[in-house]
Amino acid sequence: MDSYLQVDSANNMLGSPTSACIPDDVSSICPLITPSPPTNALVNPLPESQDTEYNISNELVSKLQKVKTENKEDDTTSSNSSNLAEPASVQLLNHKNNSSSFPFIINDEENLAQESNGKSQPLQLTFRNPPDNYFFMSWNWPLIRKISLWTFLAGLAAMVALVVAMIYSLPKVCNPQVEWYQGKVFYEIFPGSFYDTNNGMTGDFRGISKNADYIVALGVSVVRLNSIFETLRYPEDYKNVTSLINIAKPLGNINDFESMVNHLKSKNLSIVLDLPVYPLLKELSFDKRNIMKNLSSDESSMDFLRASNQRDPIEEALLHWTRLGVQGFYLKGLENLAEDPNLASTLRGWKRLIGFNRIFIVSESLLKRIPSEDVRESVMNNVNLIDIKLNIEKGANEITRRIYNVENSTLFTKAGNPWIHWSIGDEDTMRLANRLPHGNSTLGALLLNLMLPGSPSIFYGDEIGLRQIHDPSGDRDDLKHLHQLTPMAWPNLKQRSFSWLHGEKTKVDFEQGGLISKMASLRSASPSIYMNSVYKNEVNKANAEVKYSKEDLLVIQRWYPRRKSYVIVSNLGKNKIEEDLSTLLYRGDVIVGPRPDSLPGTISFKKIVLWPGESVVIELE
Repeated sequence: MDSYLQVDSANNMLGSPTSACIPDDVSSICPLITPSPPTNALVNPLPESQDTEYNISNELVSKLQKVKTENKEDDTTSSNSSNLAEPASVQLLNHKNNSSSFPFIINDEENLAQESNGKSQPLQLTFRNPPDNYFFMSWNWPLIRKISLWTFLAGLAAMVALVVAMIYSLPKVCNPQVEWYQGKVFYEIFPGSFYDTNNGMTGDFRGISKNADYIVALGVSVVRLNSIFETLRYPEDYKNVTSLINIAKPLGNINDFESMVNHLKSKNLSIVLDLPVYPLLKELSFDKRNIMKNLSSDESSMDFLRASNQRDPIEEALLHWTRLGVQGFYLKGLENLAEDPNLASTLRGWKRLIGFNRIFIVSESLLKRIPSEDVRESVMNNVNLIDIKLNIEKGANEITRRIYNVENSTLFTKAGNPWIHWSIGDEDTMRLANRLPHGNSTLGALLLNLMLPGSPSIFYGDEIGLRQIHDPSGDRDDLKHLHQLTPMAWPNLKQRSFSWLHGEKTKVDFEQGGLISKMASLRSASPSIYMNSVYKNEVNKANAEVKYSKEDLLVIQRWYPRRKSYVIVSNLGKNKIEEDLSTLLYRGDVIVGPRPDSLPGTISFKKIVLWPGESVVIELE
C-alpha cells in the first residue's frame, strides 16, 4: 500500500493535494476533484508548504483503511454520508464503496483480481474472435445484385404493361347501353316491291338478301317486313291472309326466307314481321262459325282460340317464326280487340312464349281504345314499341303539339315503359314525296324524324324521294290502294314496273341516301339523340324539347347529361325563311344538311336561312 501512495518528488507536486495543481476555474467545474460541500481547508486554506517532496504518513493510510472498513459494515447508511462529507481523494481511494456512485471505477479486490495461491492476480478479460468467414460471405453477391435488379425491372415493366393493357381494353366511349331495338333505325320493306329476281314479276326474299349491303349502308339496324303471308292473289290482296305460317309463293319458299334471315343476321340486321292478328281472327275458316255458336253471348272474341283442342293459331305462328330467327312482331289489328277482357292475359301469354329478348310492336290506337287503366298498364308491360304516326305535311305547329302530347303521356312516366316507334310513311299511307310540297322535302322530313326520341322508321324509297305510282290511263283503278307500293328504284338498274303494278317512272335523288346514312351514324353514336329519355332523381323525362315553333319553322334540341347537345332546324313550309334565333342559341357546327352538296362548317344562329323543305342538324358549342 505504501508503494501505491508514494508520491515521487520528481513530479514537483504542490503542497495542496486538492487544488494546488489544478487551476481554480477548472476545479470549480470538476465534481470528482472539487469536494462537495467544500471543507474549511478549502475555504481557509493553510499556507502551502515550501517543501518540494512529501510522503503520505502511515497515519493517513490507517485512517483511510478504517473508513473503508466502516463502509463495508454499513454500506447503505454510511455510503451516502461519506460521499457528502469526505473529500474527493478519499472517495476515489474508497473505490469499492463508491462503486455504485461511480460505476466506472473498478473494484481491485472483487473485479480486477482473483485469489490464486495466496497471491492477487489481474483478471483477464477475453473476447471470442469472430470467424473468418460467415456462410453468406461465400455467396456470389455481384450475381445476386444483378438478378435482384433485373427482377425488379421486369416486375416494374410487367405492371406498366398491365396498366397499359387495361387502359387499352377500356371502351373508347362510355355511352349508356340500350336494348337491340331501342333507339335503332328501322327500315320497313314491302317485299313484293323491293327487288325481284324473277325477271320483273315481283319482289322476293332473294332480292332483299342481294341488297343487304345497301340497307346496312343506310345505317339501318332492323328490317321490318310487311305482309309475307299466303293470300288468294298476292300481292294484290296482301291484307287478306289465309295463314300466318304459309309464305306467299311469289316471294319464295321457306328455305329462301331462312336463307334471307341468316344473311341479314350476318350483316347485324334483325328481322321483324308484321303479323296480321285481327284479320286472321276475322277470316279464319276452321269451323269458326260452329265454335262461335257454342260460345255464350258474354264470352269474348278471343275465347274461340281456346274453344278448339288445337293450339292457338297465333301461338303456333309465333313459335314457327321465332324458330326461323325472327326477332319481333308488329301485331297488326290488335287495336280492334282493345275492349276484349282477355286482351291482357292473352298478350301476356304470347310474350312469355316468344321470350323477353324478342319484341312486340302495337299501334298507338290500341292504348287509346283500352277502357281500363289496369289493362292498359298490363299491355304496356308486355309490349316494347308503340307505333306513332307523324304527319309532317301538317306543319310546325301540328308537329309541336304532337310531340308535346306524346312526351307528356304515360309513355314517359317510367323508364321501363315502351319506346316510341316513329313513322312518317308506311304501306297504308300516301308516299311522303307526294304529301310534301316539294320533291326535296323528303330529306328534311327524314332528318327531323331521325332526331326524335325513340326508334324511328323509314319506309323503303323515302330516303331517295320515291314518289307514288302515277297511272294517267286509269287502266288499273282496282289497284289504286296499292299505288304507294311503288317498285324500288336502284342506282345501277333501270327502273322497271312489276307485272302486278305499273305506271310512269318517277324521279329520285340517290344522293339523299348519303345524308340519311350520315344522320343514322350520328344517331347511333350520340346518346343525346338515340336515348329516349333521361332518368334522374326518380323522374323520367324525354330528352327532347321544342325550342322554337313559329309558322313553318321548327327548332328541336336533343341533349343528354355530360354529352354534346344537338339541334335540328327545319323549314316545313313552301317559302324561304330567314330567322334570328340568337336569343335562344348562339353558335354551332353543321353536321348534316341541309342539302346533299352542303359542306360542314360553323353556323351562327344570328341568321338562319333555309329553303322550303330543308333541315339542318347542328352540334352546339
